[in-house]
Amino acid sequence: MKILRSSLFGLALAVSLSATADMRTIAAAYEVALSDIQMPASENGVLAFKQCSTCDLEVVSVNDHTQYVLDHEDLELADFRRSLATVRDRSAVSVTVKHHLESDTIVRVSVSL
Repeated sequence: MKILRSSLFGLALAVSLSATADMRTIAAAYEVALSDIQMPASENGVLAFKQCSTCDLEVVSVNDHTQYVLDHEDLELADFRRSLATVRDRSAVSVTVKHHLESDTIVRVSVSL
């Protein structure tokens, strides 16, 4: 019985390790200051941002499926840009950017004011 239990444990461990080996990162999320981000001009444009104030500028495509969320409300890009234009202290506002790595596109930009 002890041998059977050890064998089953070994089999379960082997299966879980092989499943872990197959995992890969498909998306990354960044929290950046509003002062370190440039919103796209159009729905099929690019979003430029710095992961930190001294980091290089990253430029990533957006498309018509990209979500723009302000205070938990989905907005059109134009309304999102208009709302953020009124922010005075842009370095005090955090923006969460979700980047789909496989397609190299931004899938979501969200801000809580």
